[in-house]
Amino acid sequence: MTQQPGPYAPSPYPFPQQRAHGTATAALVLGIVGLTVVPGLGILAWVLGASAMKEIDANPQAWSNRDHAKVGTILGMVGTAIFAVFFLLGLLYFVGVLLFVASAPGT
Repeated sequence: MTQQPGPYAPSPYPFPQQRAHGTATAALVLGIVGLTVVPGLGILAWVLGASAMKEIDANPQAWSNRDHAKVGTILGMVGTAIFAVFFLLGLLYFVGVLLFVASAPGT
């Protein structure tokens, strides 16, 4: 006696597992660190986050953590902007001090 197959198709389990994208997580961590501790890391977070988003968008079934890449990119942009503002303010301060010392009487 042979067993007849059921009226339903076999289940497609196991589903392919999505892997967490390591570069997306790195972009998130660098974005947070760049915003709070080391301002220059914002540029790296921006680049890594954009790269991870491109890879995830190219193959969304294989990768997860797109939200980490997006937040890392945004934090990298904000950190880079803040770093640029503080850098320009420091440069203007330095130039102002040099001009003040150069224009002091007796020099």
